[in-house]
Amino acid sequence: MLRHFSSATRRLQSKVKHSSALSRYLSTTPPPPEAQAQAQAAPQATPSHPFSLTKEIAVGIQDATALFINHGVGMQKLQMIAKEAGNTETLVNRWQRMMEAYLGTQVHVLAGLGYQPNENGLHMYNQHVGMFMQNADPETQEMLRTSTRDLWRTVLSTAFNISISEIASSEMDIVKARETMHKVSQKMQSPEILEMIALKCGKIESTGNAGMDMAMKHQIVQDTLVHQVYLGGEPTLVEECGFENGEKGYVFMQCVMAEHQNDPLVSQYVGASMMQLLKSAGIGMEEIEAAANAARSS
Repeated sequence: MLRHFSSATRRLQSKVKHSSALSRYLSTTPPPPEAQAQAQAAPQATPSHPFSLTKEIAVGIQDATALFINHGVGMQKLQMIAKEAGNTETLVNRWQRMMEAYLGTQVHVLAGLGYQPNENGLHMYNQHVGMFMQNADPETQEMLRTSTRDLWRTVLSTAFNISISEIASSEMDIVKARETMHKVSQKMQSPEILEMIALKCGKIESTGNAGMDMAMKHQIVQDTLVHQVYLGGEPTLVEECGFENGEKGYVFMQCVMAEHQNDPLVSQYVGASMMQLLKSAGIGMEEIEAAANAARSS
C-alpha cells in the first residue's frame, strides 16, 4: 500500500510541477502586440484622492509613513546624512536632504491613495488633515499629534545623531515657546537681515527659468536663516533662547517650532517674518505663480 501511495504521490507531484511551470510561463509571458495596443488605446482612469479623511485613513497614512521611515529607504537616506553630522557649514544642505527623505516618503504613501505625487498632493493632504483635526474628538487629535511629533523626532534623531531623550528634554511649554518664537521673528525681520538677503538676491542673474531663479533665492533665504538668524552673532540666537550653540541647538529649536506650529500666535510670528524675508528676496505671489507655470509646462 505504501508503494501505491508513493507512486500516486509521484504522479501528483509531476502534475503539480508541470502546472507550476505553466503558471510561471503564463505569468511572465507578455501579452501579444494586439492586446498591448488595445490596453494603450483604452481610456485611462485618473487616480483621485479622498475628498476628506477618516480616522482609519489618517492613522493608516501615519503608520505607513512611520514604517518606511523606520525600516525602509527613508531610514537608509537618513543614516547616510547622519554620517556627515556635526559640520555646521553643511547644515543647510543636510537639512534639505533630510526633508527630501521625509517628504519623499510621505509622497510615496499618499500616491497610493490617489494624491498627486508632488508638492500639490502634499498641500491637498495637509488641508484634509487640518479639516479632519477640527472635527475629530480630543482623543484622536492627541493620538495623531503625538504620532506626528514622534515621527518627526525619529527623523531628526537619525539624521543628526541626537538621542530621542535629548530631543524630548528640549520641549517648551506654550508660554516659553511663544517668547522664543517672538525673538526669532524679531531677528528675522531686523533691518540687517532683510538688507543682507535683498543684496544677495539682487546680484542673481536671471536664468530665464522662473522656477530656477526662485530656487536660487530660496537657497539664499535658507542659508541666511541658518547661519545669520539662528547661528550668527555672539551670543547666537539659539544660545539666547536657552539652547547650546551649533547644530544641536538649531535642531532643538526646530523641534519647538514643530511642536507648537498650530498655535495661532506662533503661526502668526512665523508667517509674518517669513513674508518679510521672501519680500526682501524678491519672491512674491507673481514669482511663485510664474515658477508653478514653468514647472507645469516643462
